[in-house]
Amino acid sequence: MNQFTNDEYVLAYHGPLLYEARIILAENWDENNTLLGTVGPHYFIHYKGWKTTWDEWVPEQRLLKLNEAGFAKRRALLDAHAKKNRPPSIAGSSTTSPAPATIKGKEKSGKKNETKKRGRESVVETEASFLNRPEVKIIIPEVLKLQLVDDWENVTKNNQLVTLPRKPNVRELLEEYRQFVNAAKKTQERSARATALLSEIISGITLYFDKALGNNLLYRFERAQYVEQKRQNTDKPMSEIYGAEHLLRLFVNFGPFIAYTNIDTESLNILREYINDIMKWMIKEQKRLFVKEYEATSTHYQNLSRT
Repeated sequence: MNQFTNDEYVLAYHGPLLYEARIILAENWDENNTLLGTVGPHYFIHYKGWKTTWDEWVPEQRLLKLNEAGFAKRRALLDAHAKKNRPPSIAGSSTTSPAPATIKGKEKSGKKNETKKRGRESVVETEASFLNRPEVKIIIPEVLKLQLVDDWENVTKNNQLVTLPRKPNVRELLEEYRQFVNAAKKTQERSARATALLSEIISGITLYFDKALGNNLLYRFERAQYVEQKRQNTDKPMSEIYGAEHLLRLFVNFGPFIAYTNIDTESLNILREYINDIMKWMIKEQKRLFVKEYEATSTHYQNLSRT
C-alpha cells in the first residue's frame, strides 16, 4: 500500500537536503523495471517554488510526511550541511568555557537522550548511504551533442517540430538495436542470461521513456503537439509515436533519473555500458534514425504554444 497519495504535500530529498513538494501522480512500478531498481511505489513530484523542469519521479524512500518530525529532520540536515560548509576556526582564538551548571545539565540530559540517539543512528546511517550515492554520468558523444544542439535550435529558435509519428519510433529503434547486438554476437557464445539481460534493459529504457517524456523531455513549444498526440492515440504509448530525437534527450537526463533509485553498482555499470553502446549504434545509423527536416508550424500553433 502506498504511503503517500496524489496531491499530498510532502518533504522530498534532493541531494543532501529536504524540500517541500507536491505529489502530482502516484504509481506502483512492477517487475518490468527490475534492472533499474524501480519496483514499488513511485511518485511524480513538483518542488514548491521550483520550475517544472525539476519535476521528477522518485521512489518512496525519498519522501517524508509533511509534519513536525519531517520538519525536525529538515532542520537537522540544514544544520549539518551548514556546519560541513562552515570555514574552520582560526587557531588560537579564544573560546568561552561553559559554566559548571551548564555542564551538569548536559550530563543529565545526555543520559536521557542516549536511548533516543541510539535509535536514530541506524536511520541516519541508512539516509547517509542513500544521499552519498555517486553521481551517475552518461557521456554523450560529440557527434550526438551536435545533433542535440540542432534539435534545440529547430524547436526553440525556428519554431519547428519533429514530424510525428516517427519511423522508426523508440520501440522499433530499440528492437533494431537488439537485433543488431544478437547478429553481431551470433558467432560468439551468447548465454540465455545475456539475451534476457538485454531484453530487460531495453524494456527498462522504454518504460523510462514513456514515463519521462511528457514531464521531462519536451520543450515548451512541443507541449501542444504532445497533448494532441495523446488525444489521438489514447491506447498507444508515446514510445510508439516519438523517435530518436527524444530518446537522445532521455539519455542526456538519464543520470539524474536513476541516481536515487535502488539500482546496485553492478547493474548500473551494465546499464551505462549498454546506453553507451546504443549511442554508438545510433551514430552509425544517424542519417536514417534522425529526422532530416523539421516541420514548420502555423501562426495559430505558435500562438497556442505561447499561452
